[in-house]
Amino acid sequence: MIDYLTGRLAAVTPGKAVLDIGGVGFSIDMPPAENSGMQASVGQEVTIYTRVIIKDEEIYIYGFQAAEERKLFNLMLSVSGYGPRLALSLLAVFSVSELYVAVLEENIAQLCRAHGVGRKAAQRLVFELKEKLPKVMSAEEVAVGPVTRTGSSAVDDITEALCALGYSGPEAAAAVSKVANQNKDASREELLKLALKSMAAT
Repeated sequence: MIDYLTGRLAAVTPGKAVLDIGGVGFSIDMPPAENSGMQASVGQEVTIYTRVIIKDEEIYIYGFQAAEERKLFNLMLSVSGYGPRLALSLLAVFSVSELYVAVLEENIAQLCRAHGVGRKAAQRLVFELKEKLPKVMSAEEVAVGPVTRTGSSAVDDITEALCALGYSGPEAAAAVSKVANQNKDASREELLKLALKSMAAT
């Protein structure tokens, strides 16, 4: 198993980085939000923590700037129905601490914000990781990245309701955020109606 790779960062595109090690370019899949911040490091030597997966005789390398992110990625791969793409989608939206808190608080609406994560997938993640996370990740590991409380809010509640109706997490979150910003004094019921109307018009 390759624990990490250190080399010259040759290129960065959304969700992917190319690391030059001794004249060999290693293509590495990464959370898009994370590797977008690496653009300033192109041409410099960097270390990327990796998880290598071999599938259908193809070798896939998944990379992270912190070992704690890789650990959480590996934990998500143990969840039924979760593959690398879904795990990366969550890490593209949440820091380690944010995802940890969202799972422990059973914040389904928050988890639905990740692309490809619907209500059932979010519930499965909570069910399989809620008891496991505190046992396998230390306080120091969880502290990686900003700590954000993900307690329920009107926006979260309405997003969850839309997920339950079959809308995708990102689609629902975008619609709710838009109408909430435009109608700051509206009630939850009014926001839900406005969000549904907005989504029906697209």
